[in-house]
Amino acid sequence: MLRLFFNFFIFTGALDEALDYIHDLEARLQKTDLPPPTLFSRYCSSDDQIRFYTKFPSERVFTIFWESIAPSALRLVYWTKAKRAGEEGCQDPSPPRSMPLIDEFLMYSMRVAVGMKEQLIADMFDVSIARVSRVTITWANYLFLMLGSLPIWISREKVKSTMPPKFQRYYPNVRVILDCTEIALETASSLTLQSETFSNYKNRTTLKGLIGVAPNGLVTFVSPLYTGCISDKEITRISGVLPLLEPGDEIMADKGFLIQDLLADVGAKLIIPPFKRSAQFSKEETEQTQAIARLRIIVERVIGRVKSFHIWDSPVPLTLIGSVNQIWLNCCVLANYQGPFCFEE
Repeated sequence: MLRLFFNFFIFTGALDEALDYIHDLEARLQKTDLPPPTLFSRYCSSDDQIRFYTKFPSERVFTIFWESIAPSALRLVYWTKAKRAGEEGCQDPSPPRSMPLIDEFLMYSMRVAVGMKEQLIADMFDVSIARVSRVTITWANYLFLMLGSLPIWISREKVKSTMPPKFQRYYPNVRVILDCTEIALETASSLTLQSETFSNYKNRTTLKGLIGVAPNGLVTFVSPLYTGCISDKEITRISGVLPLLEPGDEIMADKGFLIQDLLADVGAKLIIPPFKRSAQFSKEETEQTQAIARLRIIVERVIGRVKSFHIWDSPVPLTLIGSVNQIWLNCCVLANYQGPFCFEE
């Protein structure tokens, strides 16, 4: 009985010590300044929210992307500081940020992917409009450097190995599908700039870009944006896509791309719907037109993905004119992260 009492006394003493230790840990924890939860974790806690706020299809895909850029993003220099200091001043990072890095990316995404106005974002993040603008421009340029360095142009062998069956059946040698698209631009006060950016097709001031899409739906070429008055042929000539082509390549495009002579210089061939030269298409021409139309819809769906970034819903403000090329390329390349198309549709 005495031994039992003694063992019980030891057990209860150890238990009291353990409880005291737990209480001490809890007190220390309460005194520790833990970092507050990020706004990203609040607004992007599910795949649906991630798709809405960032255009990435899932948390898994976003995590892969974020882990690939986060190490270099830690050395980001705010655009205003880099502009003041010049190239030499970009060697050192900016002072420690008051906002988590991932929240800065969320701010950029809200501006570009969601298309929110700067005032609304400023209110959500409890910062100034100037801060929103600075973060947006900084991330636009940073992502442009990162995504612009990716080798998105793929080899002829890779194109053929990933080509959908319908392409293999009708046009097995197509290397890329080209198309131009326009985005609305805020009207400038300068009459000269208005004239240069006016698009007869859209009947307003625009910027125009050339996009190249592989038959499998990947964006493989993105040109800079040019003034809206430029022709499809001229933008093809100066965009930089021609040196990428090889003899024997076939390029699919719409009727407006009268670029046969440009392609002949590099040994490539143009595939476009036949022009109507008589009262009625022949049976062969009708079948060819229908086949090209069904296959060209891929590039239209890709452009639809790019323009699902809602910053393009309204005219680009002139305050972003210095970053619009960067944002455009970012949207085009990030469209590749949204996964493959269903080619049976």
